Amino acid sequence: MSVLDCHKALQALSKSNRVTLKWIRGHNGNRGNDAADELARQAASLRVAGPEPIIPIPFTEYKTWLHNQTQTSHSVLWSKTKECKHTKEAVPVLNPRLTTKLLQLNRPKLRTVVGMITGHCPLNKHLSILGITDSPLCRACMETEETPIHVMLQFNGVAEQRAAHLGSSATLHEALGDLGGLLSFWSELGWLE
Repeated sequence: MSVLDCHKALQALSKSNRVTLKWIRGHNGNRGNDAADELARQAASLRVAGPEPIIPIPFTEYKTWLHNQTQTSHSVLWSKTKECKHTKEAVPVLNPRLTTKLLQLNRPKLRTVVGMITGHCPLNKHLSILGITDSPLCRACMETEETPIHVMLQFNGVAEQRAAHLGSSATLHEALGDLGGLLSFWSELGWLE
């Protein structure tokens, strides 16, 4: 309902009734005021239709809408990108809960987890790409490229540590569900130092 509609409705009411407008303190348990607040919340979620003037959208509604639009656009972009293969394997869909957990880590722990997610860490595969080592092969088995996925999920030489810290994680995505276990695994292994 527009301001003009409200004005017309009040004029129509005042022809046969005595209408008094007065200020009532908000959030005070007044039934009429609570009902008006609920109607205002419902109206704020409606699309604007009709001529000007219109009542502006509350900042909180705009902020919620902007957040949802941004999340949707980011999700679509992330799902369509062909780059960041290692990261997409670890984080196939956007995960705000993981983001919150990562932001609570101190810098050295965050560096370790981001290295696991991106593959940019001091393991032979990445070091060979940078030209620091001659071979990308695993330092222990010398059969497969030394990547976070190989060490954390496939290499049998660390099966005990894997079971103790990561449980039965089958994917890097699952391993990221327990950041404490992941960090303990790499700390005990000592390969990133």
